[in-house]
Amino acid sequence: MELKEIKEFALELMDAARARSLAEFELETEDFRIALKTQGQVMQVSAAPAPAMTAAASATPAAPALDDTPRGTRVEAPLVGIFYSSPSPEEPPFVEVGQKVSKGDTIFIIEAMKTMNEIAAPCDGTVSRIYAQSGDMVEYKQLICMIE
Repeated sequence: MELKEIKEFALELMDAARARSLAEFELETEDFRIALKTQGQVMQVSAAPAPAMTAAASATPAAPALDDTPRGTRVEAPLVGIFYSSPSPEEPPFVEVGQKVSKGDTIFIIEAMKTMNEIAAPCDGTVSRIYAQSGDMVEYKQLICMIE
């Protein structure tokens, strides 16, 4: 598996672990090992070649640790409240990963004190990552999504 594929797979695992509120998760295959650990709101990722590799394979340089540093424009919660990805449970989300957005487009809602606050995209770009799940309580300045 290529490093890029491993990174994408690790990001999917992180999303799944967050959605299920898992504190720890480990996966080991013949090619690599991934360990995810949650500490508060932060998920730590470590990846390494599997220990059972052959001598020839271990002579090659190890894959660098996965870099989960967000790139692009950070979209943070402007207030404390409940995050909603769509206008109602029956409707599709405002945005999905990979979707292009324009500055001013509504990308999510934060409910605070029974008021629905529509949050607009701060720039044009493509949504590269969504960190919150619909119904999550979010804090002021919490990273909600990234736009590249």
